[in-house]
Amino acid sequence: MLHLARRMQRFHGRRFLLDPGYGPQLGEMGIHADMDWANFSAGELISDSPATRCYRVVLNNGDIFYYKRYVGSIRRAMRFWMRPGKAAVEVWAYRKLAALGIPSLDVIAFGERRFFGVMRASFLITRAVPNSQDLDRFALDKWYQMAEPMRRRVYQEISSSLLEQMRVAHKGGFFHHDLKWRNILVQKKGEHYSTVWIDAPRASTMPLRERRGAVVDFAGLARIAISLLSVYDRMRFIAKYMGNERKPGDAKRLYQEVAANLGRRPPKPLVLPSRQ
Repeated sequence: MLHLARRMQRFHGRRFLLDPGYGPQLGEMGIHADMDWANFSAGELISDSPATRCYRVVLNNGDIFYYKRYVGSIRRAMRFWMRPGKAAVEVWAYRKLAALGIPSLDVIAFGERRFFGVMRASFLITRAVPNSQDLDRFALDKWYQMAEPMRRRVYQEISSSLLEQMRVAHKGGFFHHDLKWRNILVQKKGEHYSTVWIDAPRASTMPLRERRGAVVDFAGLARIAISLLSVYDRMRFIAKYMGNERKPGDAKRLYQEVAANLGRRPPKPLVLPSRQ
């Protein structure tokens, strides 16, 4: 995995890094230091916006990689001036998560191009996580359709995995800042499920503001949880997160802070599929 500090990588010009162990795979994808990062278009386009684009690339041997590129717009040319770009933050975040023992993505290539401190384009390439699916799609397409007691067992496995990861991340000073269900993968190994953190271009440490970071991460999870889980389940999740050392009323206060944060931008009602 590549290693970067959470900072601007070049004041002017290009920086290009790759994992030498993936030279042949990167060559097959057409990845090199002088490539046109902004207009790369190999593979299947899976997400697209004016500033961000992501491709799913399947190699001849079946290996799967994801190419995500960020392009600086003229309108927001100064947004990342002398500041770390999103791709660099993601590389830093995945390295930090790995150091904390939290499963995340393995970055095999990174590039950044700036013009006197102004971000022009950047990208990163990650390996696909096998046997995995976004938590939001998994919840609606599979988990919601399960019959009891399987449904409760799978919920306990996934929630316990995510709960422990949040405790470790926050205790280690790491906050995702966009911990939505679509930014969490559910990975199946045998008959068991665990969670993998992805898509972290906003991640940071928050010295002296850890409570704020925790509230934001919980609010991200709550956007779908309020439609699929009971108040009891959500309160119990927060209580377990706080541990036995919590004082009376601590869990309730955190729950209320999360609800207040969520209330500033309420989620759209979730349309649940019919159960078969």
